[in-house]
Amino acid sequence: MDQWTTLINILRRLTGQDAPLPADRSANLAAFCAGGSPLGYSQLNELLLLLGYDRVSQTFFQYLVDERTEYIPGAFIKDLDALERATERLTKLSLLLYGNTKFGFKTLSRDPTELRRVLSYLAPLPEDAFQARNNPITPIELVDAEDTPYLGYIIQREIRERLADHPNDPAAREAETRMNAVMAAGKRNHESYLASDHLDVYVATSMRRPQEYVAVSKLTQEIFSHPALTALKLRWFDPTQAYCPHRIDKGLSEALMLRRATCTIYLVQESDTLGKDSELASTLAQGKPVIAFVPLVDEAYVDEILAGADGEKRKRIILEQLRLLNPGLAWVDGDVRRWLIDPASWDEAAAGALLIHEMQAHYDRRAETLKEHHPLGIQVDLESGVANGVLVVRTVDQCAQLVKRIMTNSLEFTVETIQEDGQEYLLLRERISNSVYRVMTGDRMLTNAFWNYYIDQFTE
Repeated sequence: MDQWTTLINILRRLTGQDAPLPADRSANLAAFCAGGSPLGYSQLNELLLLLGYDRVSQTFFQYLVDERTEYIPGAFIKDLDALERATERLTKLSLLLYGNTKFGFKTLSRDPTELRRVLSYLAPLPEDAFQARNNPITPIELVDAEDTPYLGYIIQREIRERLADHPNDPAAREAETRMNAVMAAGKRNHESYLASDHLDVYVATSMRRPQEYVAVSKLTQEIFSHPALTALKLRWFDPTQAYCPHRIDKGLSEALMLRRATCTIYLVQESDTLGKDSELASTLAQGKPVIAFVPLVDEAYVDEILAGADGEKRKRIILEQLRLLNPGLAWVDGDVRRWLIDPASWDEAAAGALLIHEMQAHYDRRAETLKEHHPLGIQVDLESGVANGVLVVRTVDQCAQLVKRIMTNSLEFTVETIQEDGQEYLLLRERISNSVYRVMTGDRMLTNAFWNYYIDQFTE
């Protein structure tokens, strides 16, 4: 590809459209393409007009030169490489804000006020602004991870049924006393979450079984005790620390916290629920980031799930996990079928190895599906029409670092161009997760429909 063609392609990406008019190769343009002369403000406008594009403001030109917005007379774009880098910056900005490079160019190149506003809005936030935050008036009372199952309705019902059948059972009475104390702390925490003047992160989970409460509580504490986050004095909603006895109030309060939070961490588990999935969708529909945490499974991970369980309880948990992860095993795996038919044939070592294998396969598939394949992994901001993607991470470190970047406005991106069925799609990928964060479709009909319903809205 010659340098003239390279220049035309750069301008096509800068403006978001093909050149409306053909242009001859002038001597000055040939010199710029060869790196022999810079391109000044008036020269860029002349070039744009020759190709049928709109002119740009001095403020926008200076942004292309060095990301500043106060025009410096005599400023220039050095060469094609500098113009390429400036185009990359604008592409990221346009996709991030509008999901459309053509609209981004038209808006930001002609309106200096809007350009300054969005650059100010996207400017990184200093960490000391978070460190200077006040402590909450009513801090969260940390419920020990091992006690969090008492906040679950299923466990509470089991304890009450046991007491109804055996009112003098000392173990049941002791469990009830502990349950009431934990529930009281959970209610106070629920009110603290509602009263908190700000809420940074919402943790979306699905919890039914006791081991799920324990695992979620430990993971949440591990994420927010990470060195990347401890100094920021963040506030997050941890569902293993709150208790609301009323279904309607619980739904309303969590919807309110979703509305207030800056981002959501979606914990991918053995099975997911309508409630958790709706929290993911609600966050994306507000144009906010969703971090999907998909665990990396190894022997230590499974040991943590089975911690404290032995004998029949351990066997029950392993079989229950296998059923959730791969219900077909009872029909296609001879060992599993034998264990179910003949309990005496139980082989805990083999069952544990199978559980590790099935968990690894399950979570690897979930990560790949959310990151690359599922159409609902990208959803539309209902107000702006911008398509938002889920950020998939596999480790606590990745999750904590990503939360920090979201909170401090310091996300970093790369632009990827893909061709499908002869159409060009633009993907804005976040660097830590390498997940698609914004996307611009190459389908012209779909683009036109979005343009009419979201960007060029009109009233009759």
